[in-house]
Amino acid sequence: MSDVDFRRACVVTGVGLAVQLGAALHWTPATFILAAAIGTPLVLLGGAMFLRAVWRFMKERGAA
Repeated sequence: MSDVDFRRACVVTGVGLAVQLGAALHWTPATFILAAAIGTPLVLLGGAMFLRAVWRFMKERGAA
């Protein structure tokens, strides 16, 4: 298995966190909606991608 799955998960999560941080620098109703509608799903998607990559890695090693 390559590290591509882990890197993609890190990039997606990082983009989501960057959106949330950028929105948090100046809270307005619009930036709150931006953080909630874009940032949070990206962080959750990145976490799910990471778990999937770990699961695949464990299956390849015979641990799952």
